[in-house]
Parts: sequence; C-alpha cells; structure tokens
Amino acid sequence: MMPMYFVDSSNVTLLFDFWDVHGPAGMALSVLVVLLLTVLYELLKVGKLWLSDRQLPVQLPVQLPSESLGSDSTLASSPSQTSLAPTEPHRSPVNKWWLHCLQSAVHLIQVVLGYMLMLCVMSYNVWIFLGVILGSVIGYFLSFPLVRPYS
Repeated sequence: MMPMYFVDSSNVTLLFDFWDVHGPAGMALSVLVVLLLTVLYELLKVGKLWLSDRQLPVQLPVQLPSESLGSDSTLASSPSQTSLAPTEPHRSPVNKWWLHCLQSAVHLIQVVLGYMLMLCVMSYNVWIFLGVILGSVIGYFLSFPLVRPYS
C-alpha cells in the first residue's frame, strides 16, 4: 500500500512499473528527469502563448490618399497620419489552419505532460515533489521573459 503522506525514501515507483527507483543514485537521476520534464512543461506553456500570438491577424497599414488627408502635403506624409490609417487583416486560411493544428498538438503534449507530472507528485515522495517545484521555478525563470520581452 502506498503512503498518503510525504516520505523521504529513496525507493519509489514512478508512473510505470519499469520506473522503479531503488537507492540514492536512482532517486537523483529520477529527480533530474522530473525536473527536466517540468522545465519542458513550462517551455510548452510559453510556446503555446507564442503560437496564439502568431494566430492573431497581422495588421498591415493602409495608406490613405493624400486628398482625403487635406491639401497640406506635409500633413499627408506625416507618420502620425499614416499610423492613424485603417488596417486590414492579412492571413491565409491554410496557414491559419496549420497554425491551429500545431497549437492543438502543443496543447495535447502539454496536457499529457502536466498529468504525468501530477502523478509523479502523487507518489508522495519529497524529493520528486521538490524536483517538480524546482523545475517549475527554473522553467518559468528561463521561459517567461520570452513571451513579451519588452512589454
């Protein structure tokens, strides 16, 4: 029977029968694997955000005719008037579909990996739990600045 409280043992079975850990060296290797899987999970979260940003329509500025801006030619060519011009979305339906399929695949991998990490934590092993927590912190630290670096 598996304990329902945290233990600091170096003997644990993780996820599958073949991932049976016995001894400190196996535990250290398992903690490292779980840590790296958690970092990958955080990177997938950022990758999914990046893909959703790419799915938004690209806004291309449309130059208004100079006669609609007035008779003053300096006003018609000023950058502020160009930036106020209406924009048109431009995205190919095929590209949108492939981008959506890719985003769905990333989401599937993220969900499967998240549940696997949850089951690792549910082994109630302190070292595995700390590996997941530390991996989450490292993954967030490394990946989150990539979402919107200057916003």
